[in-house]
Amino acid sequence: MVLTASISWAHLPVGKVWPAVQFPDGKTPAIDGNLVEWDVIPSPYWITHEDLTETVVGVGTAFDATDMALRAIVGWNNSANKVYIMEDRFDNAIWVTTGWEPMEFEFDSDHSGGMFGVFPDVTDQEQKDRLHGAQGQDYGFNQGGPGLNAWHKSQWHYNLPWGQFAKTQTAPEGGEGFFQAEYMLTGWDDLDWHGPDTSVIHDFQEDSIIGLNLTIIDDDNPTEGSYEGYWVLSGATNSYYEGDLLSDFVLAPIDADINWGAQATAVEDQTWGRIKSTFAE
Repeated sequence: MVLTASISWAHLPVGKVWPAVQFPDGKTPAIDGNLVEWDVIPSPYWITHEDLTETVVGVGTAFDATDMALRAIVGWNNSANKVYIMEDRFDNAIWVTTGWEPMEFEFDSDHSGGMFGVFPDVTDQEQKDRLHGAQGQDYGFNQGGPGLNAWHKSQWHYNLPWGQFAKTQTAPEGGEGFFQAEYMLTGWDDLDWHGPDTSVIHDFQEDSIIGLNLTIIDDDNPTEGSYEGYWVLSGATNSYYEGDLLSDFVLAPIDADINWGAQATAVEDQTWGRIKSTFAE
């Protein structure tokens, strides 16, 4: 398997497909905010701040890693039929729990595209509620709340057994440090906000393509009512409601080059360790 961006037939950035690492059975991460289970996963699976584009303020790709930096990984497990996401974020002023600096991610399991969050031509509220989040879901950290949030009427599916979230941070709100989080999600071909009995779960298959986008909001002064950056993997601001603007991820086979036996005692890659050490200096 080639663990580099390859030619894509849809979605953004044009011409890229990101690999989602497959966790073997018994090696899926415990969703507890401790990222140790991810540290055996090598850098070809990483998404970093260098892969993001700022689309609102006008920064573009001129990122400043001393202001905000990111390492994120997308994974999956065939037996559990779940997707796992981790973020390891440096921030010179953490405002995630009480401010407005969530990582949001949009999820289109069956890669069908289309609108899933904004329906200006639909006037019937019941119909709009049914459509919102049905074909794709927009998740994010709910600042000041219980943790994971879904930005549509359906909320039950981000709790167990369908979803799970945990986070840690190395500095208090407003301080400089690291925000680390883990997410576990179920994929849906049709999510009905009424409940799982009327919803259709997606069956993840090896080598298939899913649509997924990551967005990081950087806001060093939340009381001012503005933010420093809206950093998007796909490069499209409207990816929070339109499936055609998500990125492509391939559900990778088991990687024989990853030493899963060293997972419990793994030490994170030295490259990322050196980068992180410069932030603290």
